[in-house]
Amino acid sequence: MGHHHDAAPGQGEGARGWAAPGQRAWGAFAPGAHVVLEARGVFERFTAEAESMPTEQQLVAMRQMIDQLEALWLAASADFSESGEIADTGHPSLASWMRHRCRLAPAEATARAKVAFAVTGEQGHAGRALKAGKVSWRHAQVIDQVLRQVPEDRRDEAERSLVSHAATLDPGQLRRVGDRLVHCFDRDRADEQAVRRLERRGLSVAETYDGMVSVNGLLDPVSGALLLTALNTKGRPSSTADHGAADRSDDLRTPAQRRADALGDICAEWLSAVNNATVGGVRPHLSVIVDRATLASQRGDGAAVEPAQLGWVGPVTASEAQLIGCDATVSRIVMEGESQVIDIGRATRTIPPALRRAVVARDRNCVAPGCDRLPEHCDVHHVTFWEHGGETSLANTVLLCRHHHRMVHLRDWRVVVDTTGRRTLQPPN
Repeated sequence: MGHHHDAAPGQGEGARGWAAPGQRAWGAFAPGAHVVLEARGVFERFTAEAESMPTEQQLVAMRQMIDQLEALWLAASADFSESGEIADTGHPSLASWMRHRCRLAPAEATARAKVAFAVTGEQGHAGRALKAGKVSWRHAQVIDQVLRQVPEDRRDEAERSLVSHAATLDPGQLRRVGDRLVHCFDRDRADEQAVRRLERRGLSVAETYDGMVSVNGLLDPVSGALLLTALNTKGRPSSTADHGAADRSDDLRTPAQRRADALGDICAEWLSAVNNATVGGVRPHLSVIVDRATLASQRGDGAAVEPAQLGWVGPVTASEAQLIGCDATVSRIVMEGESQVIDIGRATRTIPPALRRAVVARDRNCVAPGCDRLPEHCDVHHVTFWEHGGETSLANTVLLCRHHHRMVHLRDWRVVVDTTGRRTLQPPN
């Protein structure tokens, strides 16, 4: 790797490994020229010690070996860069070389290069822990980021503390410990960091080419904690988890899908029950423009119908429009041609409050087998669709959570009423 190496493996903290001797102390790492010998020793120790271990211990030992080899690679890479050899490759920096020659993503390459220089230089405690496999390079990255924010005269103390915590914490948990240390060591600096963090906040919401909506952004810690708390509460597989009930086995959604559905539920509930603002004289609401023929169409009938138009995002299918219309305010607007309005009907609520209370009193929760979502998280659904002539009556309505409501409209599940009047949900035949 590097030039003019005058230290042997195991020589310890006095070893140096630069083109210009004396430029920098190597801490825990021998120069890059010895990386093969070091790596062979790490692998041989693993194979000798792990052979008789139970499977779990073998896997833990293997993970430790990988971390040790990663540490050696980072140290040798730093030596390769500062020895001057990297200039012969045509790359301007170690991060650039890592990205193109080792096929790392740009952000990954930049992060690893920073860690490589940090743990082979001034961060001796982190370097020794990394070399021993006690911490991963991600832990070392967190330590490096934290130490940059700690007063110079407190860095050794902070590094020792962070290395000690890294033995039992994952990198995310270690970052929280680091944030606390920064605040304890220098509150003014911590406050400045908080202001910079707040200024980075932002949220972008945009329609994608395939009709979805992309949400991307950064939230400040307080807003982020509020969102995580709300999503965690809303997105739990079982609404009665606090009472020890088992999670619903029929909920096949991924955690990410549950969070997405929870965010939609939170927005719908806020618009319906909390929002008092007005835009153009009316409270903001979800707006769907749909032809009568589209609203009355049935899945599988082969009829060609126009898609509905959903405010902000554009075309949605007839089934999606019918899902929205199950429990909504419906306004009749009669058009002549494509643009001339000749009659506007009076808005009428599809499910009156009194009827909803009666449905809740009868069904108590979502009627799908094994589902115990409470009424607050459910829609009132027409057994025979309202668009197909079904009455808005107690006999023709049922309580379904949003997940199972979608199954009816988009996956052809159906509500079945037995001879006792009990309602349940069945998958398609």
